[in-house]
Amino acid sequence: MSLPVIVIGAGGHAGVVADALLESGIEVLGYTDPDPSLHGSRRLGLPVLGGDEALAGYVPERVRLVNGMGFVSGSGRTAARARAQQRLQVQGWTFAPVIHPRALVSRHATLAADAQVLAGAIVQAGARIGASTIINTAAVVEHDAIVGAWCHVATRATLCGQTHVGDGCLIGAGAVLRQSVSVGADTVIGAGAVVVRDSAGGEVVCGVPARPLGVKR
Repeated sequence: MSLPVIVIGAGGHAGVVADALLESGIEVLGYTDPDPSLHGSRRLGLPVLGGDEALAGYVPERVRLVNGMGFVSGSGRTAARARAQQRLQVQGWTFAPVIHPRALVSRHATLAADAQVLAGAIVQAGARIGASTIINTAAVVEHDAIVGAWCHVATRATLCGQTHVGDGCLIGAGAVLRQSVSVGADTVIGAGAVVVRDSAGGEVVCGVPARPLGVKR
């Protein structure tokens, strides 16, 4: 039987992952977040336990954590999410995967141990999903695509076959990456963009066809 989990964060994404866990029959003990202004996820009837100090009342061998932080706005977007998780991993905590029961994940795909695949998403055969990456609602990762660590493939984005997405990227809602396109690390692909050529790392890329905006992250 799966261990119960605590969700780190209490904003919108935290509520979505908590819902996916509950749908999978996994016990969710609550959320941790020091900022009471972000506690909208209590609509699921789960308590906010406090900040990280609340974890002192639990044993890592009996409870796992789930990263409920989404793609944080502002500078260091994915870095903030990574720092929060890595700080707790150093303390001995293990982070669990989140696979919604209504996601379609090929048994021939490879997912990191803490990846998240949400409702309606599709991950096809040969795809590889990196550590703590989010494949959000109804996103599609086609055959043999590679998505690095700490990425967020947003709602209804489509990665066609054999695409390669580097670490720390945001693929915006409804964006499409054409077959075999590569996107360098820390790139932001704007919502609705159609990417037809490779993109260097650290760029912001928007439009149809997508072009760099000349803005570095």
